[in-house]
Amino acid sequence: MKNLLILLLIIISTDVCANPINEGPTLKEQLSPPNQEFKQTLQKRSQIWIKGQWAIVNNTYVWVKGHWETKRAGFVFVDGNWIKKSNGWTWKEGYWKKIDMNKWLNLHT
Repeated sequence: MKNLLILLLIIISTDVCANPINEGPTLKEQLSPPNQEFKQTLQKRSQIWIKGQWAIVNNTYVWVKGHWETKRAGFVFVDGNWIKKSNGWTWKEGYWKKIDMNKWLNLHT
């Protein structure tokens, strides 16, 4: 399980140009987190808290716990979310989105 989590974190964190439309299979109901999610309130200057969310591995949903990740200059992390479709729900994975450097600097001052 630990190796799977490390692999997922590597996949999520190394693909800076991730496709923001990476969606998983459609389900009749949204999945709930496996347990109550820990909310991180401590702030770290060089890192960002990525809250727990679903990842898509081999067309299956796998829960990835919240974790600290190094901030990326000029990027913000967009959390994944459930999308309602005519035949059910599908998860759109979180991704790093490029933003104007001036906006990024204003967010982190």
